[in-house]
Amino acid sequence: MEKFESCSYIEHGMVLDSCNTIRFCNNFNPRHGGRPIIYENYHGEKINWEEFFNIKSELRKNFRENSCPELCKECVNIAYKEWNNDDYIDYLLLTPWVQCNSNCIYCDAPRDKYVLENTKPYKVLPLIKDMIKNNILKKEGTIDFAGGEPTIYCEFESLLKEFIKNDFRKIIIHTNAIKRSNSIIKGLRKGVIRVLVSIDAGTQETHKKVKQVNSYKDVWKNLKEYAKNQPKDADYVKAKYIIVPGYNDREEEILIWLKKCKEIGIKSVVLNLDFRWIMDNVNNDLIPIYNLMQYTLKTSKEIGLKCELYGQIFQVKCEVEHSREENIAGF
Repeated sequence: MEKFESCSYIEHGMVLDSCNTIRFCNNFNPRHGGRPIIYENYHGEKINWEEFFNIKSELRKNFRENSCPELCKECVNIAYKEWNNDDYIDYLLLTPWVQCNSNCIYCDAPRDKYVLENTKPYKVLPLIKDMIKNNILKKEGTIDFAGGEPTIYCEFESLLKEFIKNDFRKIIIHTNAIKRSNSIIKGLRKGVIRVLVSIDAGTQETHKKVKQVNSYKDVWKNLKEYAKNQPKDADYVKAKYIIVPGYNDREEEILIWLKKCKEIGIKSVVLNLDFRWIMDNVNNDLIPIYNLMQYTLKTSKEIGLKCELYGQIFQVKCEVEHSREENIAGF
């Protein structure tokens, strides 16, 4: 084990992304881009794992030699600590699909012709089976479903069964909860699934503006059902609020959201920010967003909820406070 600056995604992460791309990570770096690529034009073919880790080792080598790649410079995920040199994946993000039953104002996928035209469906399950067979994917690690919407993906049920059958104990599902999944409920009861539901509003009116579908009542109903089925004293179901300036960036909206979360049995909430906004405004005044973040943290504590900062809102925190720290939020 050697101590140096690196990142857990660069070291042992893998992202099956849209546009048939495999990446090191899915982190948008507002100043330098981020999201370095391992493979382009991937369509489900068998991977040569020696070649795969040779590609990965080149970027890892840069960090070991104290030469941070341009894409990764100033990224908030970089941390100075001990890293091992072993070849394995302990964080897998599955987001190679863009199909969704919502139309969120902050998501480019439904409107980006390039993404839609260049994301060709392929079977993910054979790759997962191969990773498990070759001990590439660590069972102690994290499996992360995103999307698009995972619950409507054709292989969702099969993938869940495969992970659970092989004793993976930390499976995270990012969902809009428009569709309730009985498989998610079963996984929650077993204590192997964590659920993160993006609501992004307190009121029905704002929810419709942000999500652009009539799903407010269904989402809260399904979220309540998920919360009810998590193990006793567990904190496996969280609600998320993505701040979209001009749509839902009001204290009163966040207060309603927090109170409803508490009412249905949620213990932790997650705050994030529209990544496009931070990309366009990183050199502008971030104080209003920072103040809204501070309001959410303070009010959550008063209500009796834990509040975590994800992704772009954490970047705002670091920018305003002139700090660089590892974000340990999440499951």
